[in-house]
Amino acid sequence: MHKPPPDSQRLRPVAHLGALIAFLALAILEGGCACPKPVRTYEVVVSYERMTDRFDPLVSLVYMPDETALSKYRNFVVGPVQPGSELAERSEAVEGYGTFFRHMLQKELVRSQRFTFVTLDPLAVFPTPAVVLEGKVTRFETGSGLLRYLNGLFLIFASPAATDFQVEGRIVDARTGVLIMEFVDRRRHLGNTAWGPNPRTLNDDFVMKVTVRQTAECLGKFISSIHAGLPPD
Repeated sequence: MHKPPPDSQRLRPVAHLGALIAFLALAILEGGCACPKPVRTYEVVVSYERMTDRFDPLVSLVYMPDETALSKYRNFVVGPVQPGSELAERSEAVEGYGTFFRHMLQKELVRSQRFTFVTLDPLAVFPTPAVVLEGKVTRFETGSGLLRYLNGLFLIFASPAATDFQVEGRIVDARTGVLIMEFVDRRRHLGNTAWGPNPRTLNDDFVMKVTVRQTAECLGKFISSIHAGLPPD
């Protein structure tokens, strides 16, 4: 007479299914992160090690030699944001998003009402102290529109689907050039809605603009929140 398999053998398919579910859940958590840790680039940032990530997700990394320095300024110049050296072959596309980033940051800083004037003109001269932001785009990947859309349907394929945008910059005294703040912010985005896939995610330009806008808005909110000084740990 045929004997049923031992309990250990009967449980193997269930165990394998559980392992598969755990693996997919881990992949989703890792791939869907909106703010992965920045890579070391040294395009603008002088010393990566001295920076802190305690203000993530508003900004990935930041360093301020004087944590109250911004309170001295009422004028802000959003200077050029250029492609990094590794993006030279794609400079035309990256420059367009760099310009879009500047406009979105200006809009957020104006909305915050922390500064009397916020301008995109790097030659602007003010009678009172001003700061200038200068930066570079050091990571720029548009991802895959098809995989983004499938991600909205099946909650998989997150890593190769998302956009990947990183901007590095520094804020300096407009007159003396003294460093006030340096920062790195890297952000990823899938573009889908909370309730399902968004057909517009098939358009790389749409999702990259969402990513760049979110980066600029978060940086603007951070600058506004620390205008009177960095909060304590």
